[in-house]
Order: sequence, then C-alpha cells, then structure tokens
Amino acid sequence: MVTKLLDSAVHFIEFVVAGLLVVIAALGAVDLIVELVGAVSEKGYLTPQTVLRVLDSVLVVFVVIELFSIALAYLEKRNIIATVMEAGLVAVVRKLVVFETGSDASYVLLKSVSLGILILAIGLTWFLLRKSGVCEIGTAHEK
Repeated sequence: MVTKLLDSAVHFIEFVVAGLLVVIAALGAVDLIVELVGAVSEKGYLTPQTVLRVLDSVLVVFVVIELFSIALAYLEKRNIIATVMEAGLVAVVRKLVVFETGSDASYVLLKSVSLGILILAIGLTWFLLRKSGVCEIGTAHEK
C-alpha cells in the first residue's frame, strides 16, 4: 500500500517536472525571439557578439528540449542512455560555441582543454555503449 502510494507520488512528480520543462522551453523560445528582435533593432543588423548571444539562447532551448526528452523516455520506461548522451553533448557543444576568450590566457587554455576532454569522453562513451549494444542507434528520439 505505502509502496504503491509512493510510486504514484514519484510518477506525479515526474509528470510535473516534464511539464515544467515544456514551460521552460517555451519561455526560452520567447526569450530567443526577444533577444533576436532586440539584437537586430539595436543596430539594424547582427554583430558577432549578438550572434553569439542568440546562438547561446538557441542552444539553451535545445538543452532544455533534450532534458524533456530524457524525462519523456524515463516516463515511458525506455532506455534513456542515448538521450542523456545527446543532452550532454549538446550542453558541451553549447559551451564550445559560446566560448569566451577575453579572459586570462591560462584560463582560456584550461577551459578549452577541459571542453576537449569532455567532448572526447562523451564521444568515446557513446561509441562504446553503441558497440556493446546498450545504446542503439535511433532510440533517443524514435518511438
């Protein structure tokens, strides 16, 4: 009885979190539009800095969408490994795309090496999981 009640409570919380991720993605899309309109109306065109801000907003929305995909796969009791790997890769690529080089040279070097190691680690992990059959091709967004 208690186990069933707790299981129902956890399932309800999973639905709430998935719903909140949809709201966050929608708000992120609205923010993206506001950011783009503001960037264009500021000077009449996009500067490299505004392009980076807009790309950062786009990639943040993609990260939230990937997190929603994880929640959905989890709710459907599917294998979430491929979706988690995709979310991790999108998050690291986001950091790589909006890489800021205005800091101390040693900090920039440390950050770039760290991002490179993260990308290699995610890529190698994904490759090994697919090779072992734990993470099949096409399972992340198909059902």
